[in-house]
Amino acid sequence: MIKVAYDISTLGQGYINPKAKTGVYRVVESLFFELLKSSEIETTAIPFNQISTIWENTSSSLYIKNQNLEKQILFDPCFTSRFNLTPIYQTAIKLQRQLIQFSLKKYPILYKPSLSIQVPFKLISKLDIKPTFNPQKFNIYHSPFYPIPDRTTTQNLHRVLTIYDLLPILTPQNFTKNICSKYKSIINSIDRHQDWITCISENTKQDFCNYTGMNPERVFVTPLAASDNFYPITDLEVIFQKLKQYQIPTQPYLLSLCTLEPRKNLNFLLQCFAQLLAQDPSLEINLVLVGVSGWKNNNIFQTVQSNSLLKNHVIFAGYIPDHDLSAIYSGALAFVYPSLYEGFGLPPLEAMQCGTPVITSNTSSLPEVVGKAGLMINPSSRDDLCQAMLTLIDNSKLRNQLSQKGIDRATQFSWSKCATETMKVYETANKS
Repeated sequence: MIKVAYDISTLGQGYINPKAKTGVYRVVESLFFELLKSSEIETTAIPFNQISTIWENTSSSLYIKNQNLEKQILFDPCFTSRFNLTPIYQTAIKLQRQLIQFSLKKYPILYKPSLSIQVPFKLISKLDIKPTFNPQKFNIYHSPFYPIPDRTTTQNLHRVLTIYDLLPILTPQNFTKNICSKYKSIINSIDRHQDWITCISENTKQDFCNYTGMNPERVFVTPLAASDNFYPITDLEVIFQKLKQYQIPTQPYLLSLCTLEPRKNLNFLLQCFAQLLAQDPSLEINLVLVGVSGWKNNNIFQTVQSNSLLKNHVIFAGYIPDHDLSAIYSGALAFVYPSLYEGFGLPPLEAMQCGTPVITSNTSSLPEVVGKAGLMINPSSRDDLCQAMLTLIDNSKLRNQLSQKGIDRATQFSWSKCATETMKVYETANKS
């Protein structure tokens, strides 16, 4: 049996901070639970990568306890406290979690101070914490996001790293210097002659191989899937209840879901939506934007505030947890996602799985995901996007057709398939 050490540091961060529950978090968690179901491998959860600290170590442990998984999975903490300070770290993390959640609900000004709680404890941990990761216990080390530890730590382990996209390298202007630096550390952690890579789409594989020059035979595609939490909801009472909960008007709406950042092309979407409203001011339609605020997004809010039509028709709904999203997806006339580049594009797949008609870009990996089940547009053509939105607003027959096509298309993706393809990589690596 192949013994796999799977890094769940991302899940520990999500336990503390709802803002960390991004697409990567969903991938890491969904794949993890599928791997646990297999009798062909033994998966051990570890909070360990090149940059992990006591914070990831302790928060990952608390994540497992919070999920009531202590008796169901193997967990190796990979760090021990010389001075028995673990209870203190746990208390500090629980406090940080409460403060972050409180700040996100009521007092955003407390968000950054809440993050700083960890600073003194990380300094103390440098004297207190001793790494205990033992590579001899495993055959495979898999980091589903963070840089791989160096060879002196992993020794002869076969190492697998997941790559989602190359955006910080291809479009560094859309990211902070800190994010670009962190991304380069991920790429630089790879031994291009001995490590193995999983990419979430063919497009990402091509970009990765072109950039790194790595042998394509060591790079595999493991397509993602939408969670089972996403499904069509036809009960209008349930939909209206969720809309009310998140202060979204019950009149017809178009929906977009993403981190509010430039690369998602939201300003372009707003300009096109404003054009529709200007052409027909009597149009009774809203645009609902779901997602946490990212960086360099002031122009998104300024565009809305400076346009009286948009001001009355655009709703920033903020973060909405997965268990409530099916109703929000299902209630929309259409899901609009004119992203400039995606490593995969989970939100359009989630929308299709909910039976929501999809408008998305004809670039990067998005055609791999949506296929012919949605309307594909040039993400720089106003005419394309305006026409697609207007067509779906006016044509209920086409909406119904795309709804069924989307549901059918979504069945081609599953976490079971993703796990199976991932295990094939483990087997290939283990035989090498």
